[in-house]
Amino acid sequence: MIAKIAAIIATLDETNGSPESMLYIFFDMNMDVWTKVKTILIDADMITIKGNYVTLTAKGKETAKLLNEKLSK
Repeated sequence: MIAKIAAIIATLDETNGSPESMLYIFFDMNMDVWTKVKTILIDADMITIKGNYVTLTAKGKETAKLLNEKLSK
């Protein structure tokens, strides 16, 4: 699960956002899991959702940068 969350953060950084439905599909169309992950990311100030479009916050972008640095080594 942590790998999927890291993948979402990195991907949102690369794409500058995504429709929420695509992230729901990424979690095998399991609404319960997606809702929990979404709540965690919002509470951690990593993402915002406006009009069903998910983008990273400044904190989310910084986290993505750190993830990408660690993964590139």
